[in-house]
Amino acid sequence: EEILLRLPPEDPGCLFRASLVCKPWRSRLTGTAFSRLYREFHRTPPLLGFFENDETVLCYFSPLSPTSPFFPVHPGKCSLFVLDSRHGLVLSNTIGPSGEPLCLIVWDLVGHRQWRLSLPDFVDWPTFPDCAAAVLCAADGCDHLNCPGDPFRVVYVGTDDDGVAQACVYSSESCAWSPVTSCEHPELPLHVRLSRPNALVGDAVYFLCTQETVVLRYDLFSQELSMIHWPAMHKWKCSYILMRMEDDMLGCAYLQESRLELWSMEADTDGAVKWATRRVVDLQNLLPSTPRYVISCTDGFRVFFVQTDLGTFTVELNSGRVKKVSSSSEVIPYTRFYTPDLAGGITPPSTMASSSENVETTQDKHHVGDEKEKCVEKGEDDFDLEENGWEEEAEEEEWGWDGEKAANELFAKGSKAIEEEQFVHAIHCFDDVLESR
Repeated sequence: EEILLRLPPEDPGCLFRASLVCKPWRSRLTGTAFSRLYREFHRTPPLLGFFENDETVLCYFSPLSPTSPFFPVHPGKCSLFVLDSRHGLVLSNTIGPSGEPLCLIVWDLVGHRQWRLSLPDFVDWPTFPDCAAAVLCAADGCDHLNCPGDPFRVVYVGTDDDGVAQACVYSSESCAWSPVTSCEHPELPLHVRLSRPNALVGDAVYFLCTQETVVLRYDLFSQELSMIHWPAMHKWKCSYILMRMEDDMLGCAYLQESRLELWSMEADTDGAVKWATRRVVDLQNLLPSTPRYVISCTDGFRVFFVQTDLGTFTVELNSGRVKKVSSSSEVIPYTRFYTPDLAGGITPPSTMASSSENVETTQDKHHVGDEKEKCVEKGEDDFDLEENGWEEEAEEEEWGWDGEKAANELFAKGSKAIEEEQFVHAIHCFDDVLESR
């Protein structure tokens, strides 16, 4: 067990392959006790991949391990733009034919669940062209190592053409948006930045603005929106990102030539807020090309995404390892522990997503204008959004497959062949199952 605890969480397939060694190993690895010890041992959820927002195919998931269990694209057959990812959840906008946002989708990749949310009442496209949002776990006492997915919150911030910022928060427990709060700069119009990371620090979420010295702060407790004024440091330009530091303080990272500098907000002895350098990492000898700017980082700033002339690279600060992962300049990291107990052990393909026992369906009431709309939560293979408009209810697609019984029989034959060590025959059985599906 001490050896199995040290299998790398960045490659979930290690634990799944180990669970196939023998029945005692499978029984142990698919139990909740081992998974709890595994998460406590590694502490920080691993980077399993990232989402990319592309102009041609919109968003898709790029795994960082060869044994990724996740779909490369959203199974809902709709155009999406990923806004945020945190605590194992992914938040995205559904995009209309003219590029207008239609509704929000919260996606739990591991739990095979998703929720459709109406946009806040103040969002009136194109009056509110600049919007940003954050998703976070709302479970009481959760250490965020194995978030349940529900309950959750969504913070939505938008700025109109006049530069006035408005915000509200959605709660999955009440299935409603909070009252709208607003703030404005006395001298400058505010414009929130869509494609830059936000930061969850304590009970507040921070959003970047195009104005270099202003950051929007939404307090989850008081549900108020306010501004934080940054020091006027001309060398920051527009290349910095917000992040949560290890001591649960607000921080930022930016590139100064080839140096990655990490700054943290600290309280001075007289109570005044100041910014101090926490760490400087020279990337000149790590990257094969000149770094241009920082795109994003994982929570706990273990891995940074850095854009260069040759593409986007991941930089691990502790080990110094770098890897080219993309050519896109818009990536959203996805971090999560994925252990065999979350997948129900080694489940036959015919029952992973189509069986009624494995697909949880709930209905929540969501307010859209003056009417109530049902929000249907379904498994990945069954969920489909209406292509003609988000205001219609998402109905469960009814379909049948005549080969279900035959596929189950083939899977049983393949499993028996493994027990009899007839591996070639087992491979043929499983290939036929996948081909028929």
